[in-house]
Amino acid sequence: MNNLFKKIIHLTALTSLPAVLFTLTIPSDPAAAQGFSSCVRNLVGSGITEDQAGTACADALQPRDLSVCVQRVTNNTSIKAEDALQACYRVRRPRDLASCVVRISSNIENAGNDVLALDNCRRSLLPDRYSECVVALNANLTKISASQAMETCISAEAFPRDLFPGRDSN
Repeated sequence: MNNLFKKIIHLTALTSLPAVLFTLTIPSDPAAAQGFSSCVRNLVGSGITEDQAGTACADALQPRDLSVCVQRVTNNTSIKAEDALQACYRVRRPRDLASCVVRISSNIENAGNDVLALDNCRRSLLPDRYSECVVALNANLTKISASQAMETCISAEAFPRDLFPGRDSN
């Protein structure tokens, strides 16, 4: 009986293995293949050269997110496409970066701060929280400039040393 059971298991494994291997060769997300095409189209449409777009999309973990980031930043701010591509490429969540930059740019009147916003949003661990902080400080504190609000919010992410000056970071 035990020998028969082993033969059944062996036979089942042999017949199942080709089916499993075939299943693994089918792309799990057919839309992912289209992500590369839309990435290249969107980047070229944003002003990126074809060579740069091809390289960036081929190397991106999420090509569609990369191109959406570049598109949103260039369409809604004064930032050049090459600068947007470099920043969007260097973050794990490009869509969050784009939201951060666009929120700051659309809520703060001084358009000269777009590049600073892009850099700080890229450096921030929590870009959405960072942009909320910048917009709130700029709107509610009369003696603070947009660049000061950005610096205050990016510094606060590390540790609020000014609030707790005697505290050691153990």
